[in-house]
Amino acid sequence: MNDRTDLTEDRLAAELAVGLTALADSPAPLGRTDTAWAIRRGRSRLRRRRLGVLGAVTAVAVGAAVLGATLPDRDTAGPQKAATGPAAPDPVLPALGPDTGHDPLTIAAAFGWLPDGFDGASYTIGFTGAPTLFNGKAYGPPQTGPNALAMNHQTVFLSAYAADRAPTLGTDNLGQQQYRVDARPVNGRPAYWVGRAPDDPAGPSGDYTLRWQAADGNWIELHGTYLRADDGVLDMMLRIADKVTTGRQAVRLPFKVKDIPAGFTQDGVSLYLGASAGDGSPWSAHVNYRSGDDQISLDARPAVGPVPPSSRPGLQLLTAPPAPKPDTTPEVRNTPSTGSLSAQLCTDTQGVRICATAWNEAAFTATGGLNGWLDRLVPLGTDRSAWTTEVTP
Repeated sequence: MNDRTDLTEDRLAAELAVGLTALADSPAPLGRTDTAWAIRRGRSRLRRRRLGVLGAVTAVAVGAAVLGATLPDRDTAGPQKAATGPAAPDPVLPALGPDTGHDPLTIAAAFGWLPDGFDGASYTIGFTGAPTLFNGKAYGPPQTGPNALAMNHQTVFLSAYAADRAPTLGTDNLGQQQYRVDARPVNGRPAYWVGRAPDDPAGPSGDYTLRWQAADGNWIELHGTYLRADDGVLDMMLRIADKVTTGRQAVRLPFKVKDIPAGFTQDGVSLYLGASAGDGSPWSAHVNYRSGDDQISLDARPAVGPVPPSSRPGLQLLTAPPAPKPDTTPEVRNTPSTGSLSAQLCTDTQGVRICATAWNEAAFTATGGLNGWLDRLVPLGTDRSAWTTEVTP
């Protein structure tokens, strides 16, 4: 779980890092608006932050001991017990299961309800240099109001913090004083807004942040952006909070992984569900591994269109200092390039496109190269009821 008190900074860092990682992983150009948002707003807030997009080892744990998982039903008034069989897919929210000990995307809090107009959600751990940093996100309709911009969409972030890492009040990254503004209780637990004045629940730039301590002792936070008081944002966020479930909950993933070589540790894992979350794709999932300074990314999404060219020399512009421009344009091939700084190999199976992207292809020759790493990702098809929380051996 997060252990910083400046939550917006970490969230912006996660957005930027995950956006760049997803861009690198994608077999086609991406249009994720949250990356543009993170870059645009992050320039002023992250000047002093050293963002380790490709730094960090050891991933997957989500903090201290918490209660057994309970899963939400968006059509009922409260939580229900975790299902042990196939999950009936929710059109917006990723399906959850109990903590199996074999799911790298095991989270400490989950959305249980989202308002109409929210058509996507994602959960992410890692990718930022903080390998256990958890970030949930709900993707909403366009921003409203006289100053609305077409590129901006209403967004709600979900974070969880261990009981002994409670977020505090102080000043934000812009130097603005934060104030505790009491909110109505969340499931009988005291809650408060992080306001910009003693009687104003709105934060800087019209953002809204709601915090409460759940029954398991963990602190939960919702942070909404591009929202308006005139649209009933306070009631909306409190309703979302009422349905948030806490406890170790495993997000069902569309693949299994096998035979990861010794010396490699997981560096990040994510699932995006909904067209607005998945860059126009109904869903996408990513898992990264690292050994020393060498990193490889495996991702899956529905197979649509032709398999992309395998070599993408331009990728290093996102992940490493620019390499000398080649003398000739690389040809389009169905096999990975040899010796390039970065390369990608994709294949389609069971209606799923899986890709392996290496930031230093030569470093993975001894572990089977891109072909060998693709074989380590076992897709489970496009039927979400067949996805699993038994991801690793």
